[in-house]
Amino acid sequence: MKSIVGENRVSINDLRRNFGEIEKMLPFVPYLTITKKGRPFATLSATPALKKELMKKTAGAFKRTELDKDSFWKEVLKKKSKKGSVKI
Repeated sequence: MKSIVGENRVSINDLRRNFGEIEKMLPFVPYLTITKKGRPFATLSATPALKKELMKKTAGAFKRTELDKDSFWKEVLKKKSKKGSVKI
């Protein structure tokens, strides 16, 4: 199924036809630009309260996994030097 939302843009007609699907994904994107006749018309976003509620539901998701180890996060969050050359 092709995505009706591209680059955080959705036409007003697609919004009307597929509101349920768009509503489910809305908390996971910063905002959606609604277009009318191909031009930006309005912006739509989930409320901060809804986003916070979803974050609370996922709290503790890493419990008892490899991502729960302090040593893992110490390595991930280690500040990297930008003085050296980058190897590609």
